[in-house]
Amino acid sequence: MPGEFTIRAKGIVREYLPPTTFLVELANGHSLFARVPFKHRDKVSDIKSDSNVIVEISPTDFSNGVLVLDKD
Repeated sequence: MPGEFTIRAKGIVREYLPPTTFLVELANGHSLFARVPFKHRDKVSDIKSDSNVIVEISPTDFSNGVLVLDKD
């Protein structure tokens, strides 16, 4: 998604789907699949169920997103 407009939203991890995908529930009740970027694959073990996360979502596809793991 680099270079295109994205939506950032806070959510809660509900389920881990190996190897690097998570089911995330947003505050409005919407659930989506969020993946971990390749450069952060080593941090997958740090993410547990009920963890608070930030997800970047493309405005063209609200069913998938990317977890934001960088400290801004």
